[in-house]
Amino acid sequence: MRKIILLPFCFLFIFCSNQIKLNKGKDIDIIFPLKHIDTQSTEATKEIIKNNTNNTYIIDPLGFYGKSFVLENGKVLDPYLYFKSGYYSRNDRSCYEDLIILKPFQTIHHSIIFDKNNRAVYRYTKSNNYEEIIKSVHNRYNVTILGCESYVKVLEARGYKVLEDSIVAKIPLQP
Repeated sequence: MRKIILLPFCFLFIFCSNQIKLNKGKDIDIIFPLKHIDTQSTEATKEIIKNNTNNTYIIDPLGFYGKSFVLENGKVLDPYLYFKSGYYSRNDRSCYEDLIILKPFQTIHHSIIFDKNNRAVYRYTKSNNYEEIIKSVHNRYNVTILGCESYVKVLEARGYKVLEDSIVAKIPLQP
């Protein structure tokens, strides 16, 4: 009987220990589903976004802005270069397509950009240890900075709330 109870507990521990909660708030959980970021991968990771309330939230996957950097063996790594980014402006259709509407107690899998300001490119060496430090904020201003002001107003009139939260995380990198 003990083995039967212990086995599901072990699977639960393994599953949960390979995930990293990214955001500070409790109403919404944003979870990175892996134990590290693979720097060689070209596939987008879909984060787990879970609404723990009976409110409907508006989340912009491009709406997190802040400061991020990489540590190499515990010291700040200078970027190799910065990539340029053009101006992205949204119309009503792209707002409808881009913004996440998270219903009460809903859980979804969706890619988000942890820090839209981060445009650094780094060089990695397999023998070193790397971590990405992320500090960013999601709020109404950041959601509407690329457009969507009128769309967000319509949603807020229906009782939806814009997520007011921050990401403060340290994620190991695998070169």
